[in-house]
Amino acid sequence: MLSRKNIGHQHADEEHEEDQEWLLTYSDMITLLLAFFAMLIAVSYVDLNLWEQMKQGLRSDISKEENVKTPLAEVKQDLDSLLVVEKEQGLVNILLDKDGIKLYFNSSYFFDSGEARLLPTGERIIDKVTQAMNALDFYKFNVDVEGHTDNVPINTPIFPSNWELSVARASGVVKYFIQEGIEGERLKASGYADTKPIVPHQDEQGRDIIENRALNRRIVIRIYYQLGQI
Repeated sequence: MLSRKNIGHQHADEEHEEDQEWLLTYSDMITLLLAFFAMLIAVSYVDLNLWEQMKQGLRSDISKEENVKTPLAEVKQDLDSLLVVEKEQGLVNILLDKDGIKLYFNSSYFFDSGEARLLPTGERIIDKVTQAMNALDFYKFNVDVEGHTDNVPINTPIFPSNWELSVARASGVVKYFIQEGIEGERLKASGYADTKPIVPHQDEQGRDIIENRALNRRIVIRIYYQLGQI
C-alpha cells in the first residue's frame, strides 16, 4: 500500500517529465533548422570550374545556331554573289530579316522616267533573282513586288497619277517573273505611289528635297516562305 509520501513523490516525477517534453520538441526543431541551413549552404556553393564549363557549352551552342543556314539565308548569299556589281554601284540593297529577303532597287534601273515598260537592265536583275530562287526550287518562295514613286505629280493619258504608275511598274515586274517560270499564285504586285518614302520628301519648311527623290523612286522585291512551309 502506497503511503501519502510515496504518492507525492510519484506526482512530482510525472510533473517533472511533463516539464521536460517541450525540450525534446525544441531540440528536434533546432536539429531540423541546422539541417536546413546546411542544405542551403551546400546548394549555394558554386563550383567555378563547372560554371565556366557550362558557359563555354552555351556559347558553343549559340555559335552553332548562328552558323545554321536557312534556305532564305542561302538565297541571300546567292543574291549577294549574283548582284555584286549592282551592289557596288549602289543600285541595290539586300536585307534579310524576320519578314524574309528584301531587295531595294533604284527604279531608274528598271524604268525610264514616267514609264512602266521594263528595261533590259531590269530584266537582267529579275533573271538573277529568279536564278537564286530556283537554286532551291524545293522551297516555293512567295514574291511580293512593290512600286514606289517620288512626290512629283504625274498626269498623262496612261497614268493620271503616281498611283497608276506605281501599280503598273510593280505589275510589269510580276509579269516578267511569270515569264521566267514563277507561278502567278506565288506573286503579288502592290503600288504605293509616294505614300511610303524611305527619306522625307520635304524639309521642315515644306520645301521639296530634290536629292531625296531618286531614293524614294524604287522597286522593292520581298522573297519569303509560303505559309505552312516551315
